[in-house]
Amino acid sequence: MIRWKGLPCLGAVRAMAFAAALTFAFSGTARAEDASMVDKIVEMNKHALEDFQSQDWDSAKETLLAALVAGKRSGLEAHPVLARTYVHLGVVYLTGLKDRKKGLQSFARALEIDPTIKLAKAMSTPELEDAMVEAAKQVKPRPGAEASAGDATAPPKRRPPAIVDETAATPPPPPAPKKRVGGGVTMEGNNQPLPTARAPRANADDETSEPDVPAHVTALDCPTPDEVPPDKAVKLRCVVASNLSVAKVILLYREPGSEEYGEVEMALSTKGWYEGKIPKKVVMGKSIQFYFEGRNAAGKALVSNGRADSPNLILLREKKAAEEAEAEAAEDSPNGVDTEENPLDERDESQGPKLYLGKVDKSRIGLDTRYGNRRFWIGLAVGTGYGYAKGNGLEVRKDLQQYYQPGSGWAGLGHLAPELGFQVTPDFAISIEGRNQWIPQSGKFGKFGYGGAQSVMARLLFYTKQSQLRFFGTLMGGGGQGFRFVLYPDEKIPDFKDTVRGGPYLAGVGGGLTYEMSHSMSFVIECNGLAGFPIFSLVADVNAGIQINLY
Repeated sequence: MIRWKGLPCLGAVRAMAFAAALTFAFSGTARAEDASMVDKIVEMNKHALEDFQSQDWDSAKETLLAALVAGKRSGLEAHPVLARTYVHLGVVYLTGLKDRKKGLQSFARALEIDPTIKLAKAMSTPELEDAMVEAAKQVKPRPGAEASAGDATAPPKRRPPAIVDETAATPPPPPAPKKRVGGGVTMEGNNQPLPTARAPRANADDETSEPDVPAHVTALDCPTPDEVPPDKAVKLRCVVASNLSVAKVILLYREPGSEEYGEVEMALSTKGWYEGKIPKKVVMGKSIQFYFEGRNAAGKALVSNGRADSPNLILLREKKAAEEAEAEAAEDSPNGVDTEENPLDERDESQGPKLYLGKVDKSRIGLDTRYGNRRFWIGLAVGTGYGYAKGNGLEVRKDLQQYYQPGSGWAGLGHLAPELGFQVTPDFAISIEGRNQWIPQSGKFGKFGYGGAQSVMARLLFYTKQSQLRFFGTLMGGGGQGFRFVLYPDEKIPDFKDTVRGGPYLAGVGGGLTYEMSHSMSFVIECNGLAGFPIFSLVADVNAGIQINLY
């Protein structure tokens, strides 16, 4: 589990929230048409701060990225509210996700908007301050950034339309060498990008936006996107270091529901990339697993990017979300040119993900952060038990004790297991659970026999990685009346139920699975093994129930 380093989590979040509130205080001075969007971005930052507190770094990242996209689409790219959002995003990357490259990039974007921006004192650590200094060295101020930084109360300037004024008095600048802007597009004469239409970013499925090969190649470099839409072939590229005797590059992808890998030989492009596609039939489920091999003329692998036992990973968007994104992109880009920039996309495609020599974070394979984010839950389960009845013998018919022999037995008709839980992190929780056993007695024997046993236990729960269906293990301990087994000791009175008790102190282990049927409700089934002390007996319980999730 990723842990906050450098300052206590809760105190930091409160201080960060206070700093954010001060920073965003100026938002009321924005123009009327932008005020609602600024307020929305401020609210999204508040939600991200809540995710900081719960250490849900992925959710915080997604919220802040969404805030940046919303701000840029509203023409607020030079507004200080986006600068502060970039700072928060940098802290998430550096502190929570341990991605220094994107953390530095976020800080650099913030400084481009507001060169005077600093880390709030409450969130400042030596590591973060060093990162801010390093990011400052990478900054290339955007036109107008100085003005907005010098006057925080000035209304944000909307991006002017991309119109060239041919009648302007100032002569055009002299011709300059070609310069790359964005994903491989070249512009002549003017070294500054047009104010509105950004150069289209290289896309895994874009056949026409092949980027330049990077000047420095470590071995087998294969930049890949973090996520792609489902049911579409995924185009990938690799470049090989010139000192390697690689004759061909092979893309290997795992077939759905199989341990086997399919192969595609990648073709060499005019710019020097090896290009290949993962077929559409494989792009389904939640993720794609794949890796690359550079082989010599004899077919022997000389270098790899990923391995069969440690593949690379691309996440798949939900189908509905992917369709909405495509519709939105078509509406925003009627000419087929992507004019919207992902706030943290690399400016140079050659700076994409580098070779990790087969290393990949296996803990994130299959991780679905939409689930496991509840804060509390209330549950109710029903169950039954069976086990080893030793105890101290019969509790009522002491006169028949000589005929009693320890052995296996049922723990009554059944029991209820109410539970109140607190989800400390998505992977760990604590709860209080009752074990309310019921043993029905006939009316004429009701005042002689025991009708059940009531106990309460504290539990520690450890979950597998986040997904809709998750397994968990438990450690538990508590006490009360313990538990009881049911016996029929007297053949002459077949309706009379006697009991053997275990407890009153209980301890045990268990495990089960939970399935989030909806955001607010989960189904749970579990098996627990309990031992009673000092009156020794053992019982195995099987419970099934419903949990109401609270956020």
